[in-house]
Amino acid sequence: MAGKRTLLFLAVSFCFGSKGIADPVGQVIQTQVGTQKEAAKVQRRIDQLDDRTQGMIETYRARLAELEELQDYNGQLDKMLADQADELARRERQLKSLETLNRKLFPFLLEMLESLDRIVQVDTPFLRQERRDRVRSLRALMNRADVALPEKYRRLMEAFRIEAQYGHNIETYEAPLESQGKSRTVRFLRFGRVGLYYLTLDGREGGVWDPQGKRWRPLDRDFLRPLDHAMRIAAKQAPPDLITLPVPAPEGS
Repeated sequence: MAGKRTLLFLAVSFCFGSKGIADPVGQVIQTQVGTQKEAAKVQRRIDQLDDRTQGMIETYRARLAELEELQDYNGQLDKMLADQADELARRERQLKSLETLNRKLFPFLLEMLESLDRIVQVDTPFLRQERRDRVRSLRALMNRADVALPEKYRRLMEAFRIEAQYGHNIETYEAPLESQGKSRTVRFLRFGRVGLYYLTLDGREGGVWDPQGKRWRPLDRDFLRPLDHAMRIAAKQAPPDLITLPVPAPEGS
């Protein structure tokens, strides 16, 4: 009996001893599991921070690239502004030079206009009203502030070209003739600036301009038919032909 009690005691003691040993092991396991969970949380936090860091780095690189582009663009703008400043300075110099030219050119145009007026007044009296009207129109144009100087110059040069052409062509036209205080419509014939003739509409009277005497001289009746034929040639109503007409002596001869 004593031996059995001893074994039973040992068995009970062993059971109690095993329970006491198992408690620290469980604690260790639980501690390790908790540690692993915390480590996992920390790792996830680190991963999140790493992702944010990578995002920030990429954003920084993108902003840095944009900054470099902006710096390049600003550099180009600086060059463009410098070029524009040089161009503006050049234009200002041109404007000053143009203003100086305008101050000199306008009086010159007025002198040319006066010369044109004198030519019309003393020249052979063909198309006198038309030419006087042209001079009056140019005078009015010169006084207009809304017309640029180049346009005034162009119109004046055009008037001089017209006057120059009168010396190289022939024409016939009808116009009033002032003579002895009377006005009547006649036909005129102009040979450049060499000769100016008139013939009445009935063909019975004609005349030639005398540049020395500044008056009309009557034509002999023998020249009336040739004069009429010359007028038809000038009007392209007859083919060119040899015409004999008296030519007045030039001034100063």
